[in-house]
Amino acid sequence: MDRAVLIAIILVLSSPVGCLQVPTSSCEDSTCFPLNQDILNEVLSDPESFNVLNLATSESKLRVESSTTYATETQQGEITWVVAKDDNAQLRSIAMRLTLGTTSVDTEVIEGNSTTNVRLGNVWYEGRDAFPQYRDPFFDLSEQIQENPDGTWPTFGFDTTSISNFEWTITSDFVSQQQIATGTNDTQTVILEMMGVPPRIIGIEVYGNDDSTFILRVSTGDEVKVELKDNLTRTPIQFSFAQPFVNNNITYWSGYVPSTITSEIIPSELSFHGIVSENGVDSTVAELNLENISTNITDFNDNWWYLLWWDYSGDGLFSAGDYYEISTNSTNHVKARVFDHWANSWSDIS
Repeated sequence: MDRAVLIAIILVLSSPVGCLQVPTSSCEDSTCFPLNQDILNEVLSDPESFNVLNLATSESKLRVESSTTYATETQQGEITWVVAKDDNAQLRSIAMRLTLGTTSVDTEVIEGNSTTNVRLGNVWYEGRDAFPQYRDPFFDLSEQIQENPDGTWPTFGFDTTSISNFEWTITSDFVSQQQIATGTNDTQTVILEMMGVPPRIIGIEVYGNDDSTFILRVSTGDEVKVELKDNLTRTPIQFSFAQPFVNNNITYWSGYVPSTITSEIIPSELSFHGIVSENGVDSTVAELNLENISTNITDFNDNWWYLLWWDYSGDGLFSAGDYYEISTNSTNHVKARVFDHWANSWSDIS
């Protein structure tokens, strides 16, 4: 399903996620509970001791929530990510909420089957994918981060070595096997929540002296629920043509379907439209249903239109990387749009 709404905000941040399993070489049962600060710092000094991808490999149900807040001289900001998966059901969820001053964006996509759910604010919509391919969201996002490190992503690293020399106060509850470690240095206070023997980190809280905060939570097993909703309003593919250019009185729209379109769509569900606007009224004068690949049309003003869709991947579906081209010699006020028949809506209207 289209995830353009999730990467439209340009913001550089670090949102570490993961899980720590204390190595048995430095933590036997007798020393893991309760931990002492020397053993905890020894574990934290290992840069590989906190790795969410290792956890994603071993856990079929996983949810990681992180929230980062900060303040500048002019505004406050907060971004929250929630990434979850259920491998058995082949469902995954990626949610992001961003507040920057008085501006707020709140989105979620649940996908994995041919039917998907998209949330904008508090309103849910139904989306679709003609060729669903489930991928673990943690590995998928990790690959996308490597390909586009300057994008807006939740990252999967927390530098435990930066807190491996703290003076820790550790409390424990034998019945629940919970341990809380609190440490402070000159710039921040860190709280770690650990469960089980050997202990596993399920929570991190970092409070900076500059009023910045970072809070992370890890959930596994039956705590994690990823479910699709039924009977929702259908939402169209989030796609619009690139800006046209004019050469020798010919107007062209051409380009490739961007990688942000992650759905594969049956061609007959989409139509390209050539539109003329007169007196504020839009009228379709040329149309191509994509199952027909291309067409040449003469409109009522005797102007010609050429419309083309090229299935670049050869998979028989409209998807990222496909090529499109629309051209016309019309000198009227012209537009090019996509109509999504499945959603009964124009694709450039959310």
